[in-house]
Amino acid sequence: MSAPAPVDPRSRPSTSAEPGAVKRSGGAAASEPSSAQAAPDARVPKDVDWEALRQTAAFLDKARLAEWVAIMNNPRRSIWINFVAGVARGVGMVVGASIIGVILMVVMITLLKKAFIHAGGVPWVGTEMKEAIGFILRAIRERQAQP
Repeated sequence: MSAPAPVDPRSRPSTSAEPGAVKRSGGAAASEPSSAQAAPDARVPKDVDWEALRQTAAFLDKARLAEWVAIMNNPRRSIWINFVAGVARGVGMVVGASIIGVILMVVMITLLKKAFIHAGGVPWVGTEMKEAIGFILRAIRERQAQP
């Protein structure tokens, strides 16, 4: 869908409906505009850069601005598109965080294994773990013994 090329208003022939046109009534020439005629249109600048305007129109056509306007004018479609985009972002974040977490865990485990082997093992870690497990088991037995 391409936009029609803008037309320079100065290149069109003047008709009697356009501002500034000379209106003839009854064979007599009217040198001044009558009260029925409008003043010249101040909205059309005299020095328009038509090439820049064409480039802007081509850019907006490439950006598919009309499709975005259609989406924004349909609230149900806009909500659905944003919902699907949010779900996709959420799933992407979960998958990405999981992959990064696994990579970090593998790196940390590898480094810790090498550190323990290099240091000849850490004996106090085993004792602390044994005491913690014993404490948990005693607490479970005490709870089971209570009526």
